[in-house]
Amino acid sequence: MTDKTRATEILMNLPEPERPIPAVVYEFLDQTGQFKNNGMYTDYSSAVTRGGYSILVKALLDSGEGKWFLLAERGALKNLLQERQIIKLARVEYNALNTDRKLPDLPPMLYGGTLIEGGIISYDSNVMSGGIGATYLGIGGATQYRRDLVTVYLRAVSIETGRVLLSVQSSKTIYSVSLDGTFMRYLTVGNLFQSEAGFAINEPVQFGVRQAIETAVYSLLMEGAMKHLWEFKDNAAGKQAIASYIERRDHSGYKQENNK
Repeated sequence: MTDKTRATEILMNLPEPERPIPAVVYEFLDQTGQFKNNGMYTDYSSAVTRGGYSILVKALLDSGEGKWFLLAERGALKNLLQERQIIKLARVEYNALNTDRKLPDLPPMLYGGTLIEGGIISYDSNVMSGGIGATYLGIGGATQYRRDLVTVYLRAVSIETGRVLLSVQSSKTIYSVSLDGTFMRYLTVGNLFQSEAGFAINEPVQFGVRQAIETAVYSLLMEGAMKHLWEFKDNAAGKQAIASYIERRDHSGYKQENNK
């Protein structure tokens, strides 16, 4: 069970499509090449999650509460094919020993009509940072903040023709805030008492990546509906959903790149 973001709720509450979109996702990689920003020691950990594929699959399945996509597994295709081969061999052996009652062949695998591609294309640290502090009569405090920015691209490709149907971009700001306090008093001549305390709040990068991917999926579906690549089952509900999307896009800076 995971926390729902605002983007998750919008995605899940989308009106039902006329028919689900058969789709496949092979990968969704971290293309930033960024490592964690650490001024104290060398850190070779990736700045963003490498689980983008799993996050994207979850977002696609959440769309319209699972009604928008008919998704086929491709991330673990090798394991899937190997397991199907094991089942086929087992059934061949069983049928050879039991001529009176034979097991049926495995049904064909689901294939997709649309390929979902993309990746995490940038992670910018310290896009904006600053702070303020003051001390009076030995009592002081200071606060600092920092803004990072993660950007993802998502595109839908027709498997039949190879044509890129549309491409969208989504960015999410990741915030970090710290607060420090100091207290200093002279108890006696030459004896100084000093105390310090502080805390920091850092928005998880994975949480920001997840919201960026969910927003990208939402944009992809709405832009596709506006281009009539897919339709809503209820036209009135679909028009309302598109109107809400346009309002959010124009006021919050959703970005998209449409192929004419």
